[in-house]
Amino acid sequence: MKTLALFLVFSLVAHGLDVASLHPLITDAVKQVGGDRVEVVEVVKPGTNVHQFQPRASDIKKMAKARIIFASGKNLEPYLGDLQDSLQAHQIIVEVGKTIPSQKVSAKDQIYACCQHHAVGGIDPHWWHNVRNMERAVRVIEKELIRFDPAGKETYAANSKAARARLTQLDRWVKGQVATIPRNKRHLVTAHAAFGYFCKGYGFKASFVQGLSAQGEVSATQLAGAIQQLRKEGIPMVFPEQTANPKVLAQIARQTGAKVGDPLIADGSTRSYQAMIMSNVNSIVGGLK
Repeated sequence: MKTLALFLVFSLVAHGLDVASLHPLITDAVKQVGGDRVEVVEVVKPGTNVHQFQPRASDIKKMAKARIIFASGKNLEPYLGDLQDSLQAHQIIVEVGKTIPSQKVSAKDQIYACCQHHAVGGIDPHWWHNVRNMERAVRVIEKELIRFDPAGKETYAANSKAARARLTQLDRWVKGQVATIPRNKRHLVTAHAAFGYFCKGYGFKASFVQGLSAQGEVSATQLAGAIQQLRKEGIPMVFPEQTANPKVLAQIARQTGAKVGDPLIADGSTRSYQAMIMSNVNSIVGGLK
């Protein structure tokens, strides 16, 4: 028995703790905390529409060796229940965002649902746009890696501490950049309700003027209301998103005199968390100040 235990420990160190990730930003965080001790299967790769992704049999096969399947949580992945039923007994799903304080999608301020799973009154799943929330996520990942690989505790703790230090610096940088925008101009107008956590965390008023139904349509009432509000407040710029249809936002801009800014990365389907935050903040600050 002792020989078997030693073999399992050696095997873990030699080959790494096998985990899987259902979101590109979670993959980035797991790699930073896990380092060389962790082998990560990227089930959902950068560029994938995370709202529409559904795991296939081939995806489940890729996860066969993973002890932990890391998900973003907050119902971003409504398929998790069915996925758990397809996993083996020794595999668990960890919703990284589950313990992070939630915000709800609200009916006020022209906020419309980004997709059918996130209607008004539902939980906003885009928690990562507040850098402090990603710091919390790193702690969750650290805890779970240690639980399954206690021999790597020192490594995971050191990597987590370094990752959180980088995030603290990033948060300070974001606040410094936002401070260059006059307070009366801190109004972020985007296509759909993906930036609520960013706006609350960094002091912006939020307006989301384009619902993403299956057809990508916006009602005439919604469109008229958005145009009226933007004209009234003299909004200088509206921001499209990389995965959203830009046509409606461009129409609103033409009728209000606002410019169309650089596309923002809304759903986090990109390889680097820090690069995403810096890109979004540079676009927002450059457009509004």
